[in-house]
Amino acid sequence: MAEVYVYSGDSVKTKIFTFNDIVDADGQVLVDVYDITQDPGLVTPIDPTVPVLQNYLAIKTETDTGSYEFVIPETLTTRNRKLKLVWKYSVYSTAKSHTSFCDVVTPYCNLAEAIEDLGLGTDSSDPNYKTYHQLRMAEKYARKVIETYCGQQFSLYDDVQVAYGAGTNILALPFKLSVLHELYADDVLLLDNVNNINNWNYNVLISETGFGIRIDEANMLDNTVYVANGMIPPTINDLGSHGAFRKDVRYRVQGKFGWDDVPDSVEEACITLMGDYFAKDSVWKNKYVNRIQSFDAQFEYFDDVFRGTGNLYVDQLLQPYVVSGMIVI
Repeated sequence: MAEVYVYSGDSVKTKIFTFNDIVDADGQVLVDVYDITQDPGLVTPIDPTVPVLQNYLAIKTETDTGSYEFVIPETLTTRNRKLKLVWKYSVYSTAKSHTSFCDVVTPYCNLAEAIEDLGLGTDSSDPNYKTYHQLRMAEKYARKVIETYCGQQFSLYDDVQVAYGAGTNILALPFKLSVLHELYADDVLLLDNVNNINNWNYNVLISETGFGIRIDEANMLDNTVYVANGMIPPTINDLGSHGAFRKDVRYRVQGKFGWDDVPDSVEEACITLMGDYFAKDSVWKNKYVNRIQSFDAQFEYFDDVFRGTGNLYVDQLLQPYVVSGMIVI
């Protein structure tokens, strides 16, 4: 899938295929853009069936037959989102179209800093010169390796996650939550923070680490106050097996997940992996090489090479952020 960076002015490219060949369109190529991001937290919900841009002109690549590109406007790249592009054109006097998809993503490092740290050139005559496309491919490679190893994303994204209660006042989540939009219990709406609806009468907070939500007990009255006023204390005051998040009840959590900012260690890991992407197998000291036998060039690797990123230094940087198989409240 194509990618463009947030606030980048990047373009998305396509090719026109027909009759087993790549051909030019008869005339102009127009693009309709749809926002298909699943974002339940917006006051005005996204309608994925209505174009946010319609009949925008694509630019033909001068050097390649049948190749066209479209610059995604910055208004659509202000945050992570998913876009659908419908390319419309005519070939051999027949109207045609095809669809492609594009992710607006947050890079895990600043490419200018990566160029400086890795000693890459910015002039095409420099032996270490890398094109913008090569830099983006290296960052994408590093980002995917980091996400696979850590089991989480390090940017903000809209999502819906399901978790099951354990009979306590804390609900553990599989991914880090930044903003809580809506909370459902067995498809019954409990909270809607977007429209200020609270059908539950409990205040819900995001836990300190973000990997859970919890009941705000600080502002709640204890049992003594309820009894003194002739009221029955709420069951939430009875901590233990009768907590607010009932055992085995299915809770649906909607909101913004991920990180507001990429952690420094993750950015350093990204730049290091970009260096590995360009250097390939020349960087042996970080490749878990246990023994090198000369003459016939046999290499013996530590077993950890198959469980990590392939780079010992990067594994150490990312270890505090590995969440797969374990949730920290």
